[in-house]
Amino acid sequence: MTMLLKRLTMVVPREIEESLVAVLLDIEPALPGFTTMAVDGHGEGFAQASVRESVRGRVDRRMLWMVLPQGDEQRVLAQLSARLPHSQIVWWIEPVEAMGRLA
Repeated sequence: MTMLLKRLTMVVPREIEESLVAVLLDIEPALPGFTTMAVDGHGEGFAQASVRESVRGRVDRRMLWMVLPQGDEQRVLAQLSARLPHSQIVWWIEPVEAMGRLA
């Protein structure tokens, strides 16, 4: 039987990245791992942008994603909602059709 996988992606303000990572590393049972990277946000939502971000025309964000067995993404979101509620944490879930290692 093939395990159904989901990718949970989150985009967060740079200043809460460390808090987010700390919560994710503390979740039990432990997560299989995740990836973070610096990204720029474009479009609407500049109401809370800094002066620098407004001048640049983009907001400084961090993106985090992880691949989880179906159902675990809801467990992660529930933990984050309880421990780090923040209106600027944006998330979405996508199906993962396949995943593996090349060697």
